[in-house]
Amino acid sequence: MTSYKYNFETNWKFEADIEEVWRLVGGIRYGDWWRGVTAEQIYQNPGQDGIGDKYRYVFRTKLPYQLAFDAEIVKIEAPRYLEIKATGELEGRGAWTLTQEGGVTHVRYVWQVNANKKWMNALAPILRPAFVWNHDQVMDEGAKGIAAAIGAKLLAY
Repeated sequence: MTSYKYNFETNWKFEADIEEVWRLVGGIRYGDWWRGVTAEQIYQNPGQDGIGDKYRYVFRTKLPYQLAFDAEIVKIEAPRYLEIKATGELEGRGAWTLTQEGGVTHVRYVWQVNANKKWMNALAPILRPAFVWNHDQVMDEGAKGIAAAIGAKLLAY
């Protein structure tokens, strides 16, 4: 069966300092502030840099399904860049890039994954637009969660 590749790009803007936003994005514990997400650390690399640390995520979505995957940190350049490798029901890579201009922090997330759920791949030719919409809804919750957690104004999402 064909595995469908998804290439998403999400952009958020917050009226906040980059360090405040990085504390949440780079902290990886998304379940603390992202509605519909559970997260647990499943491996901690003995080094202090976070490279190799692994987390298990379950994202509950607006549609009646959830997606679970493990994320391994492969690159960190605090407070500007975090890259993960995903395995599980979603497989691929995700990269957070943060920039600041004045008092505004721009967050860009690139998520390039294959869906490994058989039913999703079977229905993707018909339901792909719904899956994309669902992804966007989940990401909107993330933006709102950051804004609420740090008390920042969400300028764009």
